[in-house]
Amino acid sequence: MEAVMHTARLAVALAAVTACRLDPLVDDTPGASGHVLEAGSTVPIAADSPEIANQITLNDGIDDKLLAINNGVIPRGTGQSAGEPVRYWSFGFASRAPAPLFRFFERKASGLVPLASHPPMVESLPGERSYNPLHAVNQVVVTDRYKGELITSADALADAIDLGLVEDPVPTGDFVASPIVLTTTRLEVSAQPTMPPVAPKQIYGHGYIVGMFELGGALGEQPTGGFLPTRQVSFLRESTKPAFDATRPIFQATVPTKLPTPPDPANYTALSVVINVDLAPSLPASTISKDSDLFVRDADGAITSTTTKVQQLQITTSMLVLPIQFEENMP
Repeated sequence: MEAVMHTARLAVALAAVTACRLDPLVDDTPGASGHVLEAGSTVPIAADSPEIANQITLNDGIDDKLLAINNGVIPRGTGQSAGEPVRYWSFGFASRAPAPLFRFFERKASGLVPLASHPPMVESLPGERSYNPLHAVNQVVVTDRYKGELITSADALADAIDLGLVEDPVPTGDFVASPIVLTTTRLEVSAQPTMPPVAPKQIYGHGYIVGMFELGGALGEQPTGGFLPTRQVSFLRESTKPAFDATRPIFQATVPTKLPTPPDPANYTALSVVINVDLAPSLPASTISKDSDLFVRDADGAITSTTTKVQQLQITTSMLVLPIQFEENMP
């Protein structure tokens, strides 16, 4: 119920972006809020709340057994893309409905500047229907009335808008792979033992401090101006094997070389539709190293035919968040 209320209030706030506003009929001096925290307030950590911590742990899409074996570190897998091995992380299932991510800014003479003193905020956490490890970025600009208050939840943001502390959120049209985890979780980024795992960025959600990995750096945040894009990923099965091998995915997606600028489409997405591929008899899976070994695609990326290496295929309805690591030692 709480998540539904949050969604409803933020829907109203976001709708105000395009809605016509009338002048107030009464004094609009800010009042008080039970959700907006005063500057310097202590925000509880989700890991210290058994209920919230359990909710995130059970629903963050991370393999709990692998996480335990690796002492709280999310390990990398190895797949193939464009004929080369690539490292990737797995964050489970998702959909094309990204969850909102709110980043805070202040207006300077030179333009908008990120508000360094205020972490981003998410509306939903793992375990809620509206959660997605892929987020749609929204820009929130503070006003002259803002005095360092902390906006740690969707209710707080709705109140901050009413109080005139911030302007209405503005959707940027950008998507980012940014899974929510506990702050104690770490991410493997290197094969070098001297390179420690990376800690998540601390952000706000539901009035708590939670962790978030922003993956891909500047290249991983793709402006599209439309729906969250998808690619496909193939799991192979040799004729002598009983199951498809999900540990060596063949990615249609490739590592981007630049950040596209609108109205260009995204040249990378971490969201992949699963294709189960039965290989031709006696063909070793190790001979497949790129998507074009399996399929012929048109200019839009749609499969038009298969190669002789494919016995049969099934395009499933499953979509997985499998972010490719673009650069060693970096998330």
